[in-house]
Amino acid sequence: MAGGKQTPRQKMINMMYLVLTAMLALNVSAEIVDAFAKIERGLDQTVIITDDKNDNTLKFFEGAVAELGQKAVEWRDKAKITRDKTRELKDYVQELKIELIKTAEGDETAAVRDGRIYADSIKKMDDLNVANQVLLGVSSNGKAYDLHKKVLEYRDFLSKNIIGDNADIESFINDLLDFSNPKKGVTDVRDWETFTFNSTPLISAIALLSKIQVDVLNCESYVLEYLRTRIGKDDLKISNVEAAVSNPNGMILKGSSGEAEVFLVAFDESIQAEAHFGGRTVPMRGGRAKIPFSGTNIGPNAVAGSITYRNASGETERRSFKFEYHVIEPSLAISPTKMNVFYLGVDNPVDVSVSGVPQKDIDINISNGTITATGQAGVYIVKPASIGKCNISVSAMVNDEKRNMGTKEYRVKRVPDPEPSLHNITGKTVTRSQLSSVQGVVATMRDFDFDLSFRVLSFDVEVIQGGYLNSASSNSNKFTAEQQKLMTGAKVGSRIFITNIKAKADTKDADVRNLPNIDYTVSG
Repeated sequence: MAGGKQTPRQKMINMMYLVLTAMLALNVSAEIVDAFAKIERGLDQTVIITDDKNDNTLKFFEGAVAELGQKAVEWRDKAKITRDKTRELKDYVQELKIELIKTAEGDETAAVRDGRIYADSIKKMDDLNVANQVLLGVSSNGKAYDLHKKVLEYRDFLSKNIIGDNADIESFINDLLDFSNPKKGVTDVRDWETFTFNSTPLISAIALLSKIQVDVLNCESYVLEYLRTRIGKDDLKISNVEAAVSNPNGMILKGSSGEAEVFLVAFDESIQAEAHFGGRTVPMRGGRAKIPFSGTNIGPNAVAGSITYRNASGETERRSFKFEYHVIEPSLAISPTKMNVFYLGVDNPVDVSVSGVPQKDIDINISNGTITATGQAGVYIVKPASIGKCNISVSAMVNDEKRNMGTKEYRVKRVPDPEPSLHNITGKTVTRSQLSSVQGVVATMRDFDFDLSFRVLSFDVEVIQGGYLNSASSNSNKFTAEQQKLMTGAKVGSRIFITNIKAKADTKDADVRNLPNIDYTVSG
């Protein structure tokens, strides 16, 4: 066992999780809900297979105690308590999934039978409220917070009581059960619970919880294998053999290909085995054989076969396997983080991702300006060069071949003008007392999502007194003494005009803006 490295099965689950997360960024259509249901079925099957596999592994420890005596007892006992803790956490997550469905559909829902969930029978798959109600709660007191705590307690228990000083396995478990929040945008500060379940469709919330079950069971598999090796590879004899399959490419792009592994659980090097599928036979080495499959047909596909081997008595035995995968069309997702246009002179955050393709294999180009990575996965900053249109083109490496994934066009606009006003004075009337204390003219952005400020460069004050228009100028954002004298000397009912207001944004290469005039009536 290579402690700390992801298994092919785990890579498959992570790929499915990436696809699911990308889907959450889109509008919830019937097709997407359907896709979530398919992913949930695959995850649920993986939970069952991995749980059974871990049960079988526990039987090996009982056999080791029967044959090796006391030197296997310590590891058998640690394996048993690991199995108990894992099952307790897995069952807790299962209860959460059932509670979500029953909250949405009632206790008599056909989607829950004998503790199992049947995704195809869920009628309110697209319900966006039940995850918030059950998992988040009104004041961050939902059950997702308890789940987070229980997973961390489980992780700490394994670290402190089971795996000892094995840094590789500890690193693997910490990475797999890492509940820190993957930031989706530069201003996103939500906790893991809110980020994961807020306004999440019912079926995707269930799939996310199933993934947690799979992750917990995979941690247990690594721990049990570690405990088995502590007994000694020559001491433990195989008491049961099962065929297993790892399909890391649960979804592949049309026109591409994938590869899966089939192997014997608890394989012994002395066993000679072969994998049979599609009329072909592949010798197994180290208990493993790679099964190629193609992405020709869009939609669900399946590969079935068997593994044959000779047991200790020399008799040939056969174990069947089957795995499913989905072929999807290449798709490109480019979504402005703040709005559907880009603005000159400000940082425009965007998320760029291609379903089924790692971020490192994506190449991005822009026709009007620059696009720069922020250091957060999939998050970039766009800085347009001129007003007009901006095209973002994306290509990706798929099976060692660079493929064009598409181009998106966006409008580039000038940042809107700020609104001028006297500092801390609202409305259209002003008292002489206010005029004596006000410092100058400010320019404020209204209803603009970007952090951008303007500074007033100059302005004039005009006051009508005795039938004459008197004016004074300022070459800053502050009132001059002459301007203050004009304003404080104005009588009740007089009009004060602020004109020729010029302002400039606090950014490089910003242009000078001529702002609208403002006027006030002296009220007292």
